[in-house]
Amino acid sequence: MYKLVPTKSFDKHYQKLIKRNNELGERFINIFEKLRNDPFQSSLKTHKVVSRNVGEAYSTSVTGDLRIIWHFDKEKILMIILLGIGGHSGSKRVYK
Repeated sequence: MYKLVPTKSFDKHYQKLIKRNNELGERFINIFEKLRNDPFQSSLKTHKVVSRNVGEAYSTSVTGDLRIIWHFDKEKILMIILLGIGGHSGSKRVYK
């Protein structure tokens, strides 16, 4: 089982999103549980991306347009660093 470690930036965006939307908060809880167990589970649609802010990372789908950007910790086994949250498209997109 993986340990999820959010960055300050991730946590700030996450708190802002769930504050306004309880249903989205529940969706995130479900996604976090799946990430902990198997980050490449097919329902997560995890794939490699090049992010605007962090370079090469992984993207996991939360909703139709909302993504979590993350990578594996290079020094600690079974740790995922949650880097950012953003859209797949539009002005708040997290991809290049």
